[in-house]
Amino acid sequence: MLRMLVAAFLSAAIAGGQTPRFVRSGDGYQFVVDGKPFLMLGAQVRNSSGWPGPFEQLLPAAEALHLNTIEVPVYWEDIEPREGEFHFDTFDQILRMAREHHFRLAMLWFGTWKNGAMDYAPEWVKRDMQRFPRMLDRGGSPVRVLTPLSETNLNADSRAFAKLMGHLKDVDGTRHTVILVQVENEPGSLFTDRDYSPEADRRFGSKVPAELHSKPGTWKEVFGAEADEAFAAYWVARYVNAVAEAGKREYEIPMYVNAWLREQKNFMRPGEAYPSGGATSNMLDLWKAVTPALDAIAPDNYVLDYVNYARVLAEYRRKDNPLLVPETGGPRFASNLFYAIGEYGAAGYAFFGLDAAVEGAKVREIAEPFAEDCRLLTPALPFIAGMQNTGRLHAAVEEENLTERLIPSSAFDVLVQFGNAHPEYGGTFGTQTQKKSGRALVAEIAPDEFLALGFDARIDFRPARGRTERNAQILRAEEGTFVDGEWKAFRRLNGDETFFGIRLPSQGEMVKVKLGAY
Repeated sequence: MLRMLVAAFLSAAIAGGQTPRFVRSGDGYQFVVDGKPFLMLGAQVRNSSGWPGPFEQLLPAAEALHLNTIEVPVYWEDIEPREGEFHFDTFDQILRMAREHHFRLAMLWFGTWKNGAMDYAPEWVKRDMQRFPRMLDRGGSPVRVLTPLSETNLNADSRAFAKLMGHLKDVDGTRHTVILVQVENEPGSLFTDRDYSPEADRRFGSKVPAELHSKPGTWKEVFGAEADEAFAAYWVARYVNAVAEAGKREYEIPMYVNAWLREQKNFMRPGEAYPSGGATSNMLDLWKAVTPALDAIAPDNYVLDYVNYARVLAEYRRKDNPLLVPETGGPRFASNLFYAIGEYGAAGYAFFGLDAAVEGAKVREIAEPFAEDCRLLTPALPFIAGMQNTGRLHAAVEEENLTERLIPSSAFDVLVQFGNAHPEYGGTFGTQTQKKSGRALVAEIAPDEFLALGFDARIDFRPARGRTERNAQILRAEEGTFVDGEWKAFRRLNGDETFFGIRLPSQGEMVKVKLGAY
């Protein structure tokens, strides 16, 4: 039944015919696909699964996960095996299969960069190091990365990407199966903090471009200890922006670049712990200044602790940057989804390694909570997207020794607790669930009306501080879901089901609550 609802929703959206875009909404952005708010719940296939055979085998599992979007790479070495000779049949087959199964796609361009290296460049590029120069390390030795200072490298990548985008417009320009395009993959260099070729050294000693800094001077004078990384970031960002520009001249569709983060990586040294020159948090201002052709700069967030995970979300959610999480992972990625879409207004969220999350058509244990998230959230996605960035949508997530969250709203305080209620001095407290599986979204529809959805949580209400009333009373509680964007109640809750507040069970539930105060 759920799959039929998703198919109907996507079919209706595809008929809309408007090009996907990001629009300002409240204090953030909304992703609009075919004229309607769209919240991407996805997974990325493994690096070598962007081929028709492996992709087709993953489709039943993607359906079992209740995804609406799959992220799939397109390889430069595949589309241009010989210089100037282009073939698009590989991705065309994937596009056809995605449509047949009612999935959207994010297309990932593996061109000059993939994880700080040049491994997906064609053989004719790799073999000709004179024509397609590489970066040199401090010792003057070439590394496995094309230098971003070379116009020859840039022109070859830009030409291939433009050909791909022109073809995509021809085959998908009115269907919008592909809703996002990633330009390169985690660009930068893992093997050196910058290019040390004679030409690079000459430019490093010259003045910093005026658009980057009001202070005149050389890279060392302006950026100090971060000079080498900033120099690399400027040239990588300039290169990626030019590739995106070439693609957008052929087909205007949202484009983003993803960043391999520096956070929580040992000594956080560029070129060692992460690719130097990428759109890391310390280089984000520089990247935004140089990349007007990119619609978003997106963090690949694999941070394991929730405090720093949320800090990364906050860093990339900016007035000039829509928040996307195109790659994530770890044991808590089902819970982190609630932070991303509930607290930080993420327009999309995808975990890496669809192949590893499933066995045939069966979802592996590690991905079962995420599948349950998608199953519960999917009917409510248009509603959630509309509530994002309004200040009236919040997440409560259970963590180690974090068993409750108090959410203030305009007329009522909302207390979300996890685990069995335990009376103590000062009130009743949550005790922790066995697997720390509690997670919920709470939306304030009106001052006296809320929608709560999630798992393993108990929700209670009190009049906001300052009101004369001391108690809240549930006037109406409905268990239900959304059908074609409209709330549909399955049953009304009362008695044992509401006496101690609203309970969201382990299998997940949506409850709409109307409140009074006395």
